Amino acid sequence: MEASTTRHDDKGRGLVSDAELTAAQEAQEAGTAVRALTGSLRDAHGALANLGFGIARRYAGPLVTPVEVTHDFIAHNAYGVAGRVLDHGSDLFESAASTLGTRLPASRQVARRLGATSAFVQGLGGDHIANSPMAYRMTLRRSGRDVPVTRAALEQAYPDHAKSLVFFVHGFVGTEQMWKRRAARDDDGRRLSYGRRMEAAGDWSALWVRYNTGQRVSTNGRELGNLIGKVVDAWPEPVERIVLVGHSMGGLVVHSSLLQIPPGARWGELVTDTVTLGTPYHGALLERGVTKLTKEFDRHLATRWAAEILRYRSGGVKDLRHGNLLEDDWAGHDPDDPADWRQVARAHPQHIRHLAIAGTVTGDPHSARSRLLGDLVVSRRSARGLDATKWDSLLLGGVNHMDLLNHPRVYAVLADRLGVEALPLRHPRG
Repeated sequence: MEASTTRHDDKGRGLVSDAELTAAQEAQEAGTAVRALTGSLRDAHGALANLGFGIARRYAGPLVTPVEVTHDFIAHNAYGVAGRVLDHGSDLFESAASTLGTRLPASRQVARRLGATSAFVQGLGGDHIANSPMAYRMTLRRSGRDVPVTRAALEQAYPDHAKSLVFFVHGFVGTEQMWKRRAARDDDGRRLSYGRRMEAAGDWSALWVRYNTGQRVSTNGRELGNLIGKVVDAWPEPVERIVLVGHSMGGLVVHSSLLQIPPGARWGELVTDTVTLGTPYHGALLERGVTKLTKEFDRHLATRWAAEILRYRSGGVKDLRHGNLLEDDWAGHDPDDPADWRQVARAHPQHIRHLAIAGTVTGDPHSARSRLLGDLVVSRRSARGLDATKWDSLLLGGVNHMDLLNHPRVYAVLADRLGVEALPLRHPRG
């Protein structure tokens, strides 16, 4: 074992090792660097977007305005949330360094802030750091902690384990905590997600997944399948039914896992339903626009530097351009080529029912405005599934992309679809 020296901190509060001190100092530097990088990306993004929309307006006139407004809304909120999260994370890192390695407080609030910071960074460039210790692995999560996939750990995490399992797979730059967005609370003060409601209402066990959203969807899909298979083998009692629920990119990961079921894998036969919420099956308009902008900037020497910045975005982001599911959809092709290389045939297992829920920010989901704006992230058409002839789809007006994560109307649809009693709950807090 490697030797490690210890010392008292500068206020005499206890022994800390040199390794802890170094880790805290490195964490401080990393936090500051990431915050600076995010600010630079925000400024570069804003400048590039203004230039790009200016060029587009010359050709398309006022038709560009709704797209620009939508883009500005998404970018403002995304960078605003990221900035607040990174500020909290940087403060925590600096506190750790100033106390010469004192361990960070192990509260759930701190864990959530750090988790959100890491998720944001990994979404932007997660494939570049996939082999580093800081990269998320495909894991089960419950009550803010990893759950090892062993019989003993699953029994401890799920003392009331059921025979029906529902897996929840979050979207881009997210964690499992996103399912608690604006959640109502039960009598014990716990925030209620769809999974907690299902557990309270019926014979279900809810399993939340965390993963590196910057990796390719095909990679995450394969890893999700492996995880589900291990859970089925280690579950404390025989599993009778599996349902997969995915939000945004999470829906692509769900369907990628189904298209990569290994021959003879028992878990594939147990899946009865998928439910996806705002999933860009046919691509995300913003990512397509960034791809075209990158190509345009690359043509001119004066803007080639901007193209290099945009090109650095992760493979996971680029999979959102067309809704890639398999490696064949992108392998061997220019990752920044706007062309759609997806394979047409999708051999999903025939026994599985699919429901695709699409939200629209307009009250009337069938209006022309709803077709243009969608849920402000994914278009109405893109979110309605891969096969309109065999899949069920539903439009919900007045529900934006993030609302889909925890909304009474969405839960009512989910409960009805799966035969779960829809328990009345207090209105979600703002």
